[in-house]
Amino acid sequence: MNRLLLLLLASTISIEAYPQLERKSQFGARLEFVTEDGTTGCKVLKASKGTSVALKLRQDDLIVAIGNQSFQSNDEFMEHFLKYKPGQLVKLKVIREKKSISLQAKALARPYETDDNANVIYDEADYKGGQLRVIINKPFMEEKMPAMMFIPGYTCSSIDELTSDHPYKRIIDAYVDAGYVTLRIEKSGLGDSKNTPPCSSCDLMDEIENFEVGLKKLKSLSYVDTNRIIMVGHSMGGIIAPAISSKHPVAGVIVYGTTAKSWFEYQLEMYRVQNALAGMNPIDVEKSVVEQYDLNYRYFVKKEKLEDMAKEPATDSILRSAWGYDGKGSIYDRNAEYWRQIQDYPHLENWKNTKAKVLVQFGESDFQAFSKADHEQIVNTVNFFNPGNATLITYPSTDHYFAKSGTMQEAYDKYVGGKIQQLFDEYNPDIGLSAVKWSNEVISK
Repeated sequence: MNRLLLLLLASTISIEAYPQLERKSQFGARLEFVTEDGTTGCKVLKASKGTSVALKLRQDDLIVAIGNQSFQSNDEFMEHFLKYKPGQLVKLKVIREKKSISLQAKALARPYETDDNANVIYDEADYKGGQLRVIINKPFMEEKMPAMMFIPGYTCSSIDELTSDHPYKRIIDAYVDAGYVTLRIEKSGLGDSKNTPPCSSCDLMDEIENFEVGLKKLKSLSYVDTNRIIMVGHSMGGIIAPAISSKHPVAGVIVYGTTAKSWFEYQLEMYRVQNALAGMNPIDVEKSVVEQYDLNYRYFVKKEKLEDMAKEPATDSILRSAWGYDGKGSIYDRNAEYWRQIQDYPHLENWKNTKAKVLVQFGESDFQAFSKADHEQIVNTVNFFNPGNATLITYPSTDHYFAKSGTMQEAYDKYVGGKIQQLFDEYNPDIGLSAVKWSNEVISK
């Protein structure tokens, strides 16, 4: 869609609404924490913008220190980097082609988003004694408008400064173009958020509260019709959305690529599906599931402590290699309790208590939220207790990231092969367009 003329004439950023939140520095590189030749650090996969470009970082550079600080993960490196305000001098120690070099440059601030069909308003909301960054896209209209709140997946990734080809931004654009106010709220500790706990330390209850704050903020906006609010949850957002809609009225809830079963069951099936896609022979696939069964049962069902389980050397090895256990209470880059709370949370009860209309979207090539039966179970549960309220739409050849990427095997191969840009380019526009169409029908009734 060519919206250049509108961009030139009317695109604006509203900045008067956030006196307490300063713009943070932008690093602007994709990093991978690795060990090479006995040295650990953040390997630069791509330096594309911001301070990383000012530092003249190159692909395959290994960052081993920032200032006088070492670090043990990408997150820890970013924690150190974000202590530098825009304009302050950043010094890095880098291994480049097996030689140690020093780089320095002034930290650059993150740019603000613009939207050629809306004002982009940078606001804030109170949370746990601090403030979370809120980003609102407000179409150029004066009357009260319908609205959409977007809830992303589990990763601790900022939802600010999304590129135009990012699948989340494409969903947001589809709603803005249809005349909806859209709201995103950062997870705790991310983006410009101030004095809130690190995202990785938060559990599921914290995150639900986080997005409840977002919904409250959306309902407080004078230009939003509070009777016409849609929530869209992707992946783990498909668990958080019904947790909120079961308690707070909205017009509609849309979820894509989520689950309905216990986390113990999901995780075992995940190993079965993904290990087969990785090329493991069928006998070894089942052995891997049996190996995981005991660990999953002990942690998710018997509620054993990770640190006690990890005292067994063989168990510690599996936890670190398969679960990403860091020895400090984190698995899969989140507080371990986050995952155990998902096990115990009453997902279907939340769907039972959701009175809104519900759209469940399922990509047939999704190797992460792979169970069509789970998506059907959500629909069946909603319709059993609130007949006619839920609808299922499936999308052939479409993966977890809204990409029309081919078969599940092709989608898996592209993802593990790091072909993220290709997946961005293969975005399936039917997902956003059908969601908007369904939303329009819901709010018109």
